[in-house]
Amino acid sequence: MKFLIKIEEAVDNTIISLIEKMKHVTPHSVFAAIDWVKHTPQLAKKKYKVIQPKVRILFLKTIGYSQHYLTIVRGYLIAVNIYFKSEEFKKANKVDLALAPIKKFKTDPVKAFSVLLAVMFFGSASFLIFKNTEKIIVGTKALRAPASVEVVEEPIIVFKKIKYDVLEKEIFLDITVKAKSLEERNKLTSVEKEIEELLSGMKIHATQLPLSHEDTDAIEKEMKALITGAKITDVEVKQVLEARPKYFMQLEKLYSMKDLNLQLFLEDTKRNRQVYVDFTCLTSNRNIILFLTDHAVEMRDYLNMHVEPVIPQLPIEEEGRQIIKEKIKLELNQFLKENEIEGKVLDIYVDYLMVS
Repeated sequence: MKFLIKIEEAVDNTIISLIEKMKHVTPHSVFAAIDWVKHTPQLAKKKYKVIQPKVRILFLKTIGYSQHYLTIVRGYLIAVNIYFKSEEFKKANKVDLALAPIKKFKTDPVKAFSVLLAVMFFGSASFLIFKNTEKIIVGTKALRAPASVEVVEEPIIVFKKIKYDVLEKEIFLDITVKAKSLEERNKLTSVEKEIEELLSGMKIHATQLPLSHEDTDAIEKEMKALITGAKITDVEVKQVLEARPKYFMQLEKLYSMKDLNLQLFLEDTKRNRQVYVDFTCLTSNRNIILFLTDHAVEMRDYLNMHVEPVIPQLPIEEEGRQIIKEKIKLELNQFLKENEIEGKVLDIYVDYLMVS
């Protein structure tokens, strides 16, 4: 037994000495790499927590600056459009306007030459891109497409944006009916209008909006049981959500005017009484806002000339205030029409009303 124990100790010592020699021979960079791999997940997690807010801020800045500069460019384009429609442009000498850039070469040649080079560069780049668009599209599709593409016709019929009343609100559903085969699909196609009328007349019950998975599954089962005349494997329902709410960018379509003077109609008095109105108008586009801002004096004069005196009881009553709002809206739209401005005033909100 002692002999076997001595042999075992000798083998262990030999193995330990071999491991020590291998450690001495192995470069230090190998052990450093092993430590780095071991601690990489933890380091990456720490760095992610540090970088995440910065990435989010960079993302928000990218969106904000893009929208800001797009708004500026759109503002310039709208201003140019307004200028082309203005009386100033109609009365201006078109030859002088055309020669104005050429005259810039004499007054400021460096700036004019720089603008000319920029226009030539972007113009030639746009022309080359437009000319090779078809080749780029074909090449991109060829790269993305698999080696052999086989178009398989699916046995489905799709009904787009069918309207339903659910929870006192209107919703729209895209309904996809999957048939067992193309022959069964053809049977459904022959009565497609009847199926659409059948589906649109169906009453839908839901517990919440947007539709939950449970409500969607229940609706799909009801529709599948409702359609007869062909073998159907499945019915898929997808709610079509509005991309933007009605109030999206509405603040940029509001224009406020203060101290609009309306005359009061008084028979038995020698004093002149007035009603001062502060109002805000909601327009259909931002082009109108730019125009009204640049022509505020003309607009005020137009309203004073065209809005008739009102009786004293009119601003006090709710119905009377509504009449005043409709009159201001009517005259503002007429003012825009006479100046050939596209769009209209949609609504008038009275902010302040005072009688003196």
